[in-house]
Amino acid sequence: MSIATASCSLVIAHWLLLYMSSPNTTPPPVKDAQGMISLNVPKERAIIAQAIFDQNNDNEMSLDELASLVDAAGAEVVASVTQKRAKPDAATLFGKGKVEELVNVRKATEADLLVVDCDLSPAQARNLESALKMRVIDRTELILDIFARRAQTKQAKLQVELAQLRYQLPRLKRMWTHLDTQSGGSIGLRGPGETQLETDKRLANTRIELLQKQLRTIRQRKDIESKARSEFETAALVGYTNVGKSALLNALSRPTGDKVLEKDMLFATLGSNTRKVDLGGGREVLLSDTVGLVRRLPHHLVESFHSTLAEVQDADILLLVADASDPELDEKLKAVTDVLGELDVLKKPRLLVFNKCDQLEPTVLAGMQKQFRDAVFTSAHTGFGLDELREKVLSLLDENDQEIELRLDAANPQLGKVRSQISKHGRILEERWEEDQLNLRVRISPRWRKLLDANAVQ
Repeated sequence: MSIATASCSLVIAHWLLLYMSSPNTTPPPVKDAQGMISLNVPKERAIIAQAIFDQNNDNEMSLDELASLVDAAGAEVVASVTQKRAKPDAATLFGKGKVEELVNVRKATEADLLVVDCDLSPAQARNLESALKMRVIDRTELILDIFARRAQTKQAKLQVELAQLRYQLPRLKRMWTHLDTQSGGSIGLRGPGETQLETDKRLANTRIELLQKQLRTIRQRKDIESKARSEFETAALVGYTNVGKSALLNALSRPTGDKVLEKDMLFATLGSNTRKVDLGGGREVLLSDTVGLVRRLPHHLVESFHSTLAEVQDADILLLVADASDPELDEKLKAVTDVLGELDVLKKPRLLVFNKCDQLEPTVLAGMQKQFRDAVFTSAHTGFGLDELREKVLSLLDENDQEIELRLDAANPQLGKVRSQISKHGRILEERWEEDQLNLRVRISPRWRKLLDANAVQ
């Protein structure tokens, strides 16, 4: 069997596993008035549900965000149900009475899907599906589905599949219980069902290893590309999803940069996009847009999208972008900071950028400017604050610059090029000729200092 055939078999096996783990996932075909199968697939009707086990005041915001995620996944929210409990029910998460209420809501709304705003154990998901006679997914599965829909590049598709496999692997247990034989003392550990389970796990782990290898290859290629542009300082736009990072990248890189997708939708873009931005005075920076973050971002995604989030880890400075008009501003900033902490990049120089300021009343904007004196307030839509943002980025880069002295031989054929590059990536503080030698006192970035040292320019 060829490698390509084996890989194809693994993919088919993987999706077969996903299908069998979610019963009744394929709705019957919809027919039009003439009895022909319609190509217009109706939206799934979803009930969103939340179990509250603490007095956290962002529970309502979390449920609103879940509704937005459902909408981003292409479904329609037809009802929402919440329950406050001291602790989760081990079997169904919700109490018996709330499960009965969900059954009644399903019948009244003719819903196809229940989306729960927390992670479900395999047993809880299975028991809820059995009781409600409908498909049940949790928050992580919903986000994985959205990522699968949005993935466009090969790297993003591989990352999504890797995250899905990592999520599904511990949920393969008892997927094949219909094959089990009754045997005294087996406790579900004997019979062909267990044999098939081990086969499934082996297939899934083999596929995971293959995906990781392919992603490492892509990362190595990107590292080579990064080295080719290592002379440029880099900055990364990070922030919650749908705060306007792509719009900022487009606005700052005009008129030379190719426009990247910007859309009022959660997770509109998954991959990173990099554009050259002129900061003024001939100095440039490579600015990267990164995948948007959400509160309680599934750990599977953080692991799988490590190569994309590496843009954040490799950046010289971070631009932490927030939606100035968002009522959940503080909570979302905290969610982003938590993920940045997980990536161990909080020590990097960073600048807080409040975008979408055109949606604020002047008095509200003035109040925020007084509260966040070190932040920059912008509107990618109107261009407000973009010049100040460039100045602040340039100032941050200047703070990292190092002052050094260079002695360049007048006969050096690279003299003109080196001087030009220093002007482009730093500042010449003093310049004087001594016989056939040019002495320079300059401030340049650590990145360019390494390049000079590597080329033995003294």
